[in-house]
Amino acid sequence: MSDELAIESTKPVKLIVGLGNPGTEYAGNRHNIGFMVIDRLLKRQGAKVRKKCQSYLAEFDVGSRSIFLQQPVTYMNSSGDAVRKLCRRENISPAEILVVYDDLDLKPGRLRLRFGGGSGGHNGIKSLTERLGTADYGRLKLGIGRPGSTSAVIDYVLQDFAESEIPLLDEVIETAINVVLMLCNEGYEAAMNNFNGKAVECLKQPNQE
Repeated sequence: MSDELAIESTKPVKLIVGLGNPGTEYAGNRHNIGFMVIDRLLKRQGAKVRKKCQSYLAEFDVGSRSIFLQQPVTYMNSSGDAVRKLCRRENISPAEILVVYDDLDLKPGRLRLRFGGGSGGHNGIKSLTERLGTADYGRLKLGIGRPGSTSAVIDYVLQDFAESEIPLLDEVIETAINVVLMLCNEGYEAAMNNFNGKAVECLKQPNQE
């Protein structure tokens, strides 16, 4: 069991937030992988989307619980505004949130689930932590890797995934959905034990590392 798992993370998830930027010009960007996961989950669950709380918002059921799916349309750097507004409206605590987003420090094909922690320089996470007043919420990080130069980071995250990356991207999104559903059904410990530290290719062959 990871020591990153805080006691607050035993609370059931009530809200899953995918981070990204609104608009067709950003839809295929590396920075929008969080939006992509929510889009795929919406289709799988057949959830009806509405515009509310500066977001595209939907709900789906897990057992007797209803879980919100949120895509803030405030642009990445102000994501916390929309999340805070929804949390106040629906009485959701930070410990009941899972945020799905891109991570430069993980290689493509890697996923990492954790509870709490720093922003890692991610402006969307900075905004959430500032507006929620705490860093104690769940995160599902999806690796996009880093460009060769630090100065190229902004251009890199706002570029579309290359055509050669699409097959792996598709598998990452499917795996992320499996993480989310396992977390909602079985909790953090089960999801972390099943997915953390493994590449997507390995997850298709559980007996291999």
